[in-house]
Amino acid sequence: MRESKRMNSLKFKYQVSELAKDLLNKAKSNEPAITQFLKSIATDNNAKLAGLENKFKTLKSLTRKLMDSVETRENQSLERQSKKIDDSLRYTIILQPDEYKTGYQSILSLIEGKEFRIQNIWNAWGMERTTDDTGYRGINVTIISSQNQKFELQFHTEESFRLKTETHNFYEERRNPKISRKRFAELIKIGKENAATVKLPKGM
Repeated sequence: MRESKRMNSLKFKYQVSELAKDLLNKAKSNEPAITQFLKSIATDNNAKLAGLENKFKTLKSLTRKLMDSVETRENQSLERQSKKIDDSLRYTIILQPDEYKTGYQSILSLIEGKEFRIQNIWNAWGMERTTDDTGYRGINVTIISSQNQKFELQFHTEESFRLKTETHNFYEERRNPKISRKRFAELIKIGKENAATVKLPKGM
C-alpha cells in the first residue's frame, strides 16, 4: 500500500513537471512577438520595459506553483489549475509617477486594439489601508494574446518596482501553503511598513 502511494505521488509530480514544461515552451514560442510589441508601445508612451531577463518564470517556480495550487484546491484538476497560470510569461512597464495614470490607460488602450484581450486587472494602489493590503504597490494585468498566450503585465513606478524586487523573498515565503498564521501576519506587517515610503502616482 505504501509503495503504491509512493508510485502515485511520483507519477503526479512527473505530470506536474511535464505540464510546467509545456506551459514554459508555449510561452517561449509566443514571446518574441509580444516582447517586440510591448517595447514599441512602451517607447511611444515615455515608459520602459524592465526586468526582461526575468520575463519567463523558472521551471522550478512554475512547477511549485502548479503543485501548490492543486494541493490547496483538492477538488480541482491539474489541467484546470494550469489554465489559471498567468505568469509563465511576465513583463513590467515602468512609468513616471506624474504620467503613471495616463500612461497606463494609453498602453492598455493600445493593447486592446491589437488583437489582445484583457482578462483581469488588479489595482494594488487601491488596496492601501484596506484589509486586503499586503504591501504590494502597482497594477497587475492579465492579458491573452491572439495566440492564446496568457501573460502578466505589471505597471510600476521606479519606487514600486524597487519595493517589489527588494521584498520578493517575503512574497515567496508568504505564498507557502504551510506558513503559520503568525508568520503570515508578520510578513504582511513588514510589507505595509516597507510600502509606506512609496509615493502614490498622480491620479491614483
